[in-house]
Amino acid sequence: MRWAQGINVATSAMLATVAGRYEEAEARYAEAEGLFQRVGTQHATGPRTLGLWTIRLTQGREADIEADVRAVHAAVGAPVAVALALVLARLGRLAEARAVAFPARPVTDHLYGVELDYRSQLAVLLGDRDTARMLIGHLLPLREQFAGTAGGAYATRPLARALGDLYRFLGEERHAAEAYTVAERVARAWGAPVSAAGPS
Repeated sequence: MRWAQGINVATSAMLATVAGRYEEAEARYAEAEGLFQRVGTQHATGPRTLGLWTIRLTQGREADIEADVRAVHAAVGAPVAVALALVLARLGRLAEARAVAFPARPVTDHLYGVELDYRSQLAVLLGDRDTARMLIGHLLPLREQFAGTAGGAYATRPLARALGDLYRFLGEERHAAEAYTVAERVARAWGAPVSAAGPS
């Protein structure tokens, strides 16, 4: 019962994140962690940790989580390598970001949408045009989705926003504008701040 409650609370934390209610989201992730710990769930701290990372990255507070992301990466490696590279790139440490090793293509698991978003941001920050083109192919079928929500625990922004950013980076302004229009529609449908949709 508590395990199911933990899942429901994590989902409510995700929805609060989508809506920009970050303090509520943090409290909900902490509550979910407590419920998972009570039933002895393996990796009970995971949802709170990853949830907090999505919140801080959405807030532009990557410096606040750098040490934690580094520590988790040192422990588990590849599963959080993209997040570490993104944090470093956002902090302007591009050479360090490029040195972080991770698989060339996204892993299609429950964090697929979040990974696509983070890889897209990273490609733009690192000026990686080849990766940007590859990611567009992954994003196009998912452009009506809000990144992460399919997994029910974490969320970042409309995937069409990531798509628009990639198109803009590649100089394809018409496609970028179309993607941002889709992102705005998705943001409104989810009750997210329209700023999540990107340039108007």
